Amino acid sequence: MKPINLIWLHGQSCSGDTVSLIGASEPSLLDMLTGILPEVGDIRLAFHPTIMASWGERALRVLDDAREGKLDPFLLIVEGSIPDEEQAARQGGLFCAVGDRAGKLVTANELLLELKDRAAATIAIGTCASFGGIVAGKPNPTGAKGLMDFLGKDYRSALGLPVINVSGCPASGDNYIKALAYIALMVRGVITVPPELDLHNRLKFLHGELAHHICPRGGYFAVGKYSYRFGDPYCMVWLGCKGPISYCQVPRDKFAGHLGGCTTVGSPCIGCTEPGFPDEPFSPFFEMAPAESLATGVTPGSPHFIKECATAQEHLFHLISRRI
Repeated sequence: MKPINLIWLHGQSCSGDTVSLIGASEPSLLDMLTGILPEVGDIRLAFHPTIMASWGERALRVLDDAREGKLDPFLLIVEGSIPDEEQAARQGGLFCAVGDRAGKLVTANELLLELKDRAAATIAIGTCASFGGIVAGKPNPTGAKGLMDFLGKDYRSALGLPVINVSGCPASGDNYIKALAYIALMVRGVITVPPELDLHNRLKFLHGELAHHICPRGGYFAVGKYSYRFGDPYCMVWLGCKGPISYCQVPRDKFAGHLGGCTTVGSPCIGCTEPGFPDEPFSPFFEMAPAESLATGVTPGSPHFIKECATAQEHLFHLISRRI
């Protein structure tokens, strides 16, 4: 099999997605790189600024090789939001430099534009790369945005795929490995069907269910038993849980090694997989989400919102009556 290279770039991020990736277990990153799964074998982590051994000019030479087609096929993976460098230039500086060439600083934006058309697939890892995330939260001083907004909704990779989002702050490492494995199998022709994406270009097999529907506390919601203090074992919707408006499989699959997950360990879901996070309606984290969102299962402004509002009154009446 022809090797598949991974080019992992960092925008504005805390590297939490990288930490999560290293914690993947089914399979692990090491399993993927050493070929324990034959069809997903011979995958090479050609560039990753946090965990690669090379540095300086030698490291950036890898990106030059990718731009010149010497590393085809490669997956372009982005962690972190993309800043508005035009805004930075007007202020006499820049926001996100990755390295330098011949003494000139190179920004993440420049590298993305150089590599986007050669990439077999382009994957946004984490909510910052997918939608802007915490970096784009109000007042968003760097003009941060997600990769899809930066490249445009009409963007297509060399395989004809749009930007694929794997959101979460961070998402579980297993999610990242599953996404990379699926795309690698597409590159190899083992899978011929493009992945099914939701309205926000997220993989449906990772983001197809509301956290509320698969939460281990969900049964308590159905019978009207709620937690009013942290430590209570019941549904946490009154403590600010955003599970009814967040698409995330962690309540079922857990975060790492079948352990953890927000509601499993006693914390409300804060909606970190969603566009608009961390702003309203996801914040304040420990205040109840807007009633209309809880009633419909979607956030105001969503394409589904008006359609789903037909049953809002009935659901809202149920919630209020349980509260009383």
